[in-house]
Amino acid sequence: MPQSIPKGLTAEHVILALSELDAGVEHPFRSPTGYELVRERRRYPPKAVIGLAFRHLSGQILPPEAFSGGEAPGQANYVLRKLGFDVEKKVDEPAENEKPADWSEDEVRLIVADYFDMLRLDLADRPFSKAEHNLALREHLNNRSKGSVEFKHQNISAVLLEMGRPYLDGYKPAKNYQRRILPQAVEAYLDAHPELQKELEASPVLNPTAPPVFETGEVSQFFAPPPERMGLPQTDTKPWMSRRGRKVDFARRDAQNRDLGLMGEKFTLEIERRRLMEAKRDDLAAKVEWISQTCGDGLGYDILSFDEADDGELCLEVKTTCLGRYFPFLVTENERRCSEDLGERFQLYRVFDFSRRPRVYVLPGSLSVTCSLEAVAYRASVIS
Repeated sequence: MPQSIPKGLTAEHVILALSELDAGVEHPFRSPTGYELVRERRRYPPKAVIGLAFRHLSGQILPPEAFSGGEAPGQANYVLRKLGFDVEKKVDEPAENEKPADWSEDEVRLIVADYFDMLRLDLADRPFSKAEHNLALREHLNNRSKGSVEFKHQNISAVLLEMGRPYLDGYKPAKNYQRRILPQAVEAYLDAHPELQKELEASPVLNPTAPPVFETGEVSQFFAPPPERMGLPQTDTKPWMSRRGRKVDFARRDAQNRDLGLMGEKFTLEIERRRLMEAKRDDLAAKVEWISQTCGDGLGYDILSFDEADDGELCLEVKTTCLGRYFPFLVTENERRCSEDLGERFQLYRVFDFSRRPRVYVLPGSLSVTCSLEAVAYRASVIS
């Protein structure tokens, strides 16, 4: 079974490996299937980069079977990101080369309604086919391709994310949308369907009563890459003038859901124990501690775990949501200060899609570096 990548690799080692790949060096690694390291418009296989970089540390290539190329701590994508490199999903060649005309207001209204029909079904945990919705919708549009409709659905996800509202996780937010039409169409739909808010709040997907069944198999299946930097939900700079307030802050709702938080922490505890046992470190797995339960809240992190390579402590803060990977989350000032003080020993575990297929991405180190932070509350006292 592959082990974690040994400690000691630096960005300089990686850059030397990239130079070798640019020169056409032979190596035993296959072409990437899922992700690529991207630097100066060139794309590289992450496992090959790590394997070759290791030769500049130890004098020999780290062979493919000795480590994994996944997102878990100690795996290739995680290590490369930690060293400051961009690792992105592999880009496939587009099936079509077209630049269609801008969508009309009627077309936008139709696709917004279709999107919310699917969102209702999704959050009610009822089955539906995106392909069938796409095909049926195109019959009423101006000769739009399947890809064009999918991209517009991604645009709607971006609008909802900027509003701080749930979105369809299967449609990754795409921000370059028609700002003159699309946000207004989404707002108009929400205004015309006030019952949707109550449906969202009562959604069985957003209100799990028990943790999902823990899947068997390697623990790497639970780790995912962190999302691209997406920015925070936009707010009206003067809501007291527009009188348009956000009825529900879903990020705050997650933060205040103690049952959800506890289930997410328990899930993370199990992941860490399994990760260490897979690395043949049963001794460390036995010492993983649910700190928020044994010592109480307020320490700045929830789980005490360990680095299997050097036995060092890892302090894990867990943030859980039943929404998608791109949805924002709340951190406290105490957690921010903890991340600044502990540095690489601090890791934020963002658990997402918890009620259906829970996965986690990891943000190591200072939250001020890995996240866009916006103040949302102050502790106040009278000074007179």
